[in-house]
Amino acid sequence: MNSRIDSRTALAANQFIHRKILLRLFLGWLFLSVAVGGGVLWLEVNRIRQFVHELALRESATFSGESAHNLEQLDSAARQHLAELARQLVNQHFLVVELYDRNKQLQLEAIRPGQEVAEQGIDRYRHRFPQVGEFSHEFHFIRGGLLLVILVPLKGVQDSPTGYFEGIYQVDRQTLNSIKDDLLRTLLFVSLGITFTTFLMYPIILTLNRGLIKLSGDLLKGNLELMNVLGCAIAERDSDTNSHNYRVTFYALRLGEAIGLSRENIHDLIAGAFLHDVGKIGIRDPILLKPGKLTPEEFEVMKTHVSLGVDILSKSSWLSGARDVVEFHHEKYDGTGYPQGLKAEAIPLNARIFAIVDVFDALTSKRPYKESWTMPEAIAMLERDSGSHFDPQLVKSFVMLAPDLYQKISGVEAHRLEVMLQHSIARYFLAAS
Repeated sequence: MNSRIDSRTALAANQFIHRKILLRLFLGWLFLSVAVGGGVLWLEVNRIRQFVHELALRESATFSGESAHNLEQLDSAARQHLAELARQLVNQHFLVVELYDRNKQLQLEAIRPGQEVAEQGIDRYRHRFPQVGEFSHEFHFIRGGLLLVILVPLKGVQDSPTGYFEGIYQVDRQTLNSIKDDLLRTLLFVSLGITFTTFLMYPIILTLNRGLIKLSGDLLKGNLELMNVLGCAIAERDSDTNSHNYRVTFYALRLGEAIGLSRENIHDLIAGAFLHDVGKIGIRDPILLKPGKLTPEEFEVMKTHVSLGVDILSKSSWLSGARDVVEFHHEKYDGTGYPQGLKAEAIPLNARIFAIVDVFDALTSKRPYKESWTMPEAIAMLERDSGSHFDPQLVKSFVMLAPDLYQKISGVEAHRLEVMLQHSIARYFLAAS
């Protein structure tokens, strides 16, 4: 290949490796951000929970120790005293304060004015009494506020159980904003650290992979040269031009893309299009180059180019994907083709695609033994043989593409076709390598 094609190959390989590295770095950044960020978030939330819990316990301790009363036998003075303590709490951070005796019977309740709805809304989370000596708490984020439902066993002077304190503790707006700011600041620093590390790794990885980038470019160039040399060698022997290989490959590529063929299948289709007649290298000149119609015996010999091509491909694992086209592109949709007489979907899809573009290019190309057909005449022939020779659905798809594709490459010189094709197919071979 000429130097321009070599540079295009190297550029395509370089761009592909860069995209591959960037994609993997992004995925690594995303994974670390989620994993580390999630871990930090979990630690911070637990720290916040502990902080809020300690605040609630500190304020609820008002009812324990020296301030404790026997909640089962409250006189008016004790009840008034406890009610005053409860009102002080609901005027500060608690929305609701309730006191229960040792039998878990409600003895006193205080609700902050205007918070009756909040008390009712969270009521289903309450009254889960803890075991003796234990406490329970549950966090709830309701209407933009952080609430803690806390239920604490109350003890007297000598740690004797006196009842239970239950309250709905509301974190004040200032504290909540401070908690949010601390959390966001921590997550931001973690994300920036991961991002900076990722960007720092990019040039390092590029440096380490410089040899791999060059090797990938050389490998791509060598593989495409191998296909090109084999395909062109057959074209020269068959009194054809290299342009036929380039055109049918271009047609096949565009049809494969139009029907949504997978990247791997397009890779194999391109290789098969380049090498579809590689087995003709083993056919003797008197038969291969005969200008007139072949005799039945000669045609049987000509058909052996299929098995010869399959045998040639078997020597290379890299070219094995081309086998479907090489072995089956002479099959016909109605089962009258060769070598196996396959029908319809039993014929590999790549072979059905190539059969259409191969005949279309043969019809629209001038040969020593025939004039070229017009593009509308060739399309009419494909439609006429749709369902017998060709897959009807593929014919419909190709007929929609053919006019534009034919106009784009008809009459273009071989070296320009080679450059166009090189640019179109490089990404499929890089991705497969």
